[in-house]
Amino acid sequence: MAAAMTMTPHHALRLNGAEMLVLASASPRRRELLARAGVPLQVRTAEVPEAPLAGESPEALVQRLAGAKARAVAATMPGRLVLGADTIIVFAGQVFGKPADLPAARAMLRAFAGRRHEVLSGVCLVRDCIEHCWLARTTVRFRPLNDADIDAYFALVNPLDKAGAYGIQEHGEMIVAGIDGLLSNVIGLPVEEVLSLLGR
Repeated sequence: MAAAMTMTPHHALRLNGAEMLVLASASPRRRELLARAGVPLQVRTAEVPEAPLAGESPEALVQRLAGAKARAVAATMPGRLVLGADTIIVFAGQVFGKPADLPAARAMLRAFAGRRHEVLSGVCLVRDCIEHCWLARTTVRFRPLNDADIDAYFALVNPLDKAGAYGIQEHGEMIVAGIDGLLSNVIGLPVEEVLSLLGR
C-alpha cells in the first residue's frame, strides 16, 4: 500500500462531476466544515481501534488512524472517494483526548494556560488502491487562565465531548491567544488542504 502514496492524487483523488465524497468519520465538526465548503458528502464509518501502538509517536498515531478509517470504508465502497481523518492534541509530549469528567477538563486547561500546544490531524484520501495521506499541524497559544476564567468558559461550553476540553470555534477567544497554522485543523479537519487535493 505504501507505493500507492507515490501515485498522482490530483487526478485519481478528485471528485468527479456530481460525485459525493464519503466521510469516514462521525464527527459533526468535520461534516460541517466540508458542508460549508460546498463539498457534497455522505457519512460512512468503520470501527477502528484507537489505542496507540507501543512506542508510536503522536504523528504516527494520528496518520495511522486516519488511514485505517479511510481504508476500512473504501474496502466496502469500490470506486468511491473516501476521506479519513483523526485529530489529537499534543502537549509536553503527551496526547490529550476527551476529559473523563469536569475535574479532568479543568486540569487540562490549567496545563495549557499561558503555554503552547499542538493540534495534529492525520488526513487520508483513498479511492480503491490509490491513496494520499498527510499530517497537518497547528500550534495553539493559550491565554493565562485562572480558575474563574476556566469556570466562565465551561459555563458556555461543554468540555467533555472535546479533545483537550475545549473547542476553538465555541467562545475560543476566551481562552486562546492565537494560533500558528490552519484554524480549520484545530476545529477538526484542515479543510483548505482537502479542497486543494479535491481540485475544488
